[in-house]
Amino acid sequence: MTDFKAIKGFNVKSLAADPKPTGVAGATWSSGGALNTARGDPGGTGIQTAALATGGNPGAVTLTEIYDGSSWTEVGDLNLGRYGLAVDGTTTASVAFGGALANNTNKNETEIWNGTAWTEVNNLNTARRLLNGAGISTSALAFGGYISDVTNVSETWNGTAWTEGNNLNTARYGPGGAGILTAALAFGGNDGSATGKTEKYNGTSWTEVNDMNTGRRYLGSSGTQTLALGFGGFDTGNLAVTESWNGTSWTEVADLATAITNISGGGAGASNVSALSFGGNNPTPAITTATEEFTGAGITDTIVNEGQVYYNSTAGTMNVTAIVYGTGAWASGGNMNTSRSILRAAGTQSATLAFGGNIPPETGSVNTETYNGSTWTEVNDMNTSRNGSFQAGTQALALASTGTTPGGRTANSEEWDGTNWAEGNNVNTARYETTGCGIQTAALGFAGISTGNVALTENYDGTSWTEVGDLNTARRSLAGTGTSTLALACGGNEAPGTSAKSEEYNGTSWAEGNDLNTARIGGTSFGIQTDAVVAFGGTVNVEFYNGTSYTEGANIATSGTQGGSAGNSLAGLVFGRQPFPSACQATEEWTVPESVTNLVMSD
Repeated sequence: MTDFKAIKGFNVKSLAADPKPTGVAGATWSSGGALNTARGDPGGTGIQTAALATGGNPGAVTLTEIYDGSSWTEVGDLNLGRYGLAVDGTTTASVAFGGALANNTNKNETEIWNGTAWTEVNNLNTARRLLNGAGISTSALAFGGYISDVTNVSETWNGTAWTEGNNLNTARYGPGGAGILTAALAFGGNDGSATGKTEKYNGTSWTEVNDMNTGRRYLGSSGTQTLALGFGGFDTGNLAVTESWNGTSWTEVADLATAITNISGGGAGASNVSALSFGGNNPTPAITTATEEFTGAGITDTIVNEGQVYYNSTAGTMNVTAIVYGTGAWASGGNMNTSRSILRAAGTQSATLAFGGNIPPETGSVNTETYNGSTWTEVNDMNTSRNGSFQAGTQALALASTGTTPGGRTANSEEWDGTNWAEGNNVNTARYETTGCGIQTAALGFAGISTGNVALTENYDGTSWTEVGDLNTARRSLAGTGTSTLALACGGNEAPGTSAKSEEYNGTSWAEGNDLNTARIGGTSFGIQTDAVVAFGGTVNVEFYNGTSYTEGANIATSGTQGGSAGNSLAGLVFGRQPFPSACQATEEWTVPESVTNLVMSD
């Protein structure tokens, strides 16, 4: 019998465990050695294999323990027992500050740890508890906390004394903290309720950045300003939720094994792939000795690789590693700066160019905006005010042609070079309410209204326009997407009214395909000919095309017509729309989650 290697050229590996993703995506929590003394609200610092825990409740203890990666050992006590203190540094050189006594009296005491004993040094300027910090024993930052209410006070430590600095933008207590004095991160906490607000510090001032997905207080934390981890905490109950920060945004990753709170100081770790959680309360108010370790795939692990086939000797199964797609959903994005409709766009979900459009009572617009995945920014205007043009390209290299101008329908074309618009060669037939697809040097423009609805299709080679095969049905205000050789056109206005017709272009001619489920005028589409998303057209219904038929899927939040769109079937967006003024600046983002997953092979 021919074996697998003879057929495929390689052996099937036998593995005791499934391959793991790299980095934070593959990290998991596992049990570590228990603290010797259970406690909530401890101070903590260090890394996963060399961590320090000190203070905590009940009774505002002085106890200090060091973790070596497997077990905790009691070492020299604090001089002043307290809970809700912050600690920065390592197991051999740390600074502990703030906190409160068992009777909730806030303290400003600061102590230095030299690896053996704690020594009292100069105090914080403001006594408080449930604060956090970032840095090392000779260069640290203290921020937030509770005095008689939340505070935004921020102080810096130079190894000798504390100096008041610029305050947090949001007063809070029980936040997470990460980083160093000149590059710190504060996140979560209580600002009157559990918050996910995140701020970064540059050594001088705080700047608000993207929020956590789950607001919480008394959470654990670790890492740097660009690679941080927030875990556990409390909202309406204890949380196990863990989130990873990549310098721009938060992503939920593997949860703690046990939902836990009051670990605001109980965290350690140098990045978002290696962290430690210890102590805390679960269930409230019971205190715990539990320690959990968050660890990414190691050098001895087999890393997931799409398409790999292997035998899991533990489970006794044949497996394959494949990309698995989750359920797509719409979410709100940043609003456009200028309200408009009948605009056009090019690009991706995180790099979009939007241009032209209608701003009542005007007939056109020169406005151009770029989108970075969260925010729209105005850039240089078009040369010719227009709406209802057709479009092609990317955020860096785009094309706009035809449309309605103050002088009426136009054949004018413009090209975008990433900074400015420049006049290009005109199309053969002036018209408006057209659509198009492709790239700047290989585009297709089709349909529209001239003296009436037209079926005209023109191809652009980067220099000139050439008429090619017409649509089967003349129409305007339709949706379209794809490339200059594989395009899709659907919906629109045809005599005598709204159309559900769909056509496909093969580089030479158009052929009728299966209709939309919902006829629509002023729809928009993104994706490719065989994998497209169609939205707007006076309805919240969204349809997904697989190259053969349309299926209704998740709806957008707000209906409208004549909006813009960009992206692909896994990550796209829609924006702008009629009627005015309702929601015409709104952006909605479509995202399908995907992951590389180990699957059991079945017959």
